[in-house]
Amino acid sequence: MRFAMATILLTAAVLKAWQLATVPVLGEGILNTRWFNIFVVQFELLFGIWLLLGLLPKLTWLASVACFLVFSAVSLYLILLGEESCGCFGKIETSPVFTMTLDLVIVGCLLFCRPSSRLFAGHFPKLDMVTLDKRKVLAVLTIWLVLATLATFWMLSLQQWEHPLGTELKGFDGRRLIILEPEKWIDQELPLFPYFVEPHEGDLLKQGKWKLILVHIICEKCQEMLADLETNATENIAIAVIPARSGEQMPEIPFPTFVLNDTIDWFAETPRVIELSEGICVAVEK
Repeated sequence: MRFAMATILLTAAVLKAWQLATVPVLGEGILNTRWFNIFVVQFELLFGIWLLLGLLPKLTWLASVACFLVFSAVSLYLILLGEESCGCFGKIETSPVFTMTLDLVIVGCLLFCRPSSRLFAGHFPKLDMVTLDKRKVLAVLTIWLVLATLATFWMLSLQQWEHPLGTELKGFDGRRLIILEPEKWIDQELPLFPYFVEPHEGDLLKQGKWKLILVHIICEKCQEMLADLETNATENIAIAVIPARSGEQMPEIPFPTFVLNDTIDWFAETPRVIELSEGICVAVEK
């Protein structure tokens, strides 16, 4: 059990560290702050290494039960919020239903495979410094400090600065990331024009009034909104599409469509409605 738990924790730590080093953390609340996620990575590294070396089995068993119960509670919270991915494994989208089930299965296995001697013998188990293998403790701390330091520098390597479209970032892999912030575009010419795959096609939006809908190909809310627009649209509608890195294509729609350049990673809250008048942004709505 401890090897299985260590594998899960260390895998989650590496995948989360990769995500923090290459893409911004979006969303609201403490679960979506960069420093909180860095702390989680450090904890998973430390506890994973501790499990691998098998120190203090009774206390480790108790801590493992508590740890995975907390993980399952967080997953339940995300389920209640309606989140599609828990973020436990970085960029790999994982349903919180799956992770909660996994966590509870681990807790069940721990309760079934508890230490052979009684965990509580009239008192809380004490840390016996005589029987504790100090060499293993030193090994755990040394390995963790080295990995934690490297991981921290890696996760903090994401550079960030202001951009006319919002905020631009660049990860250690050198790929550009731009967080679109349409509220900053009001009273300016639409700054997306140069970033369309076919920039000259954007000239259409510089004539008359338009509602430009910013969507992402894999966004379910966007798909629902587009389906509703196909039957109820009464105004000039155009679509600006954030491409999917998976290569998924936009379905056929009866509106002028402008795809953003896929050499850049785009991040935005979608769908967003951008009202244009002669190419100038006059309002932004969710």
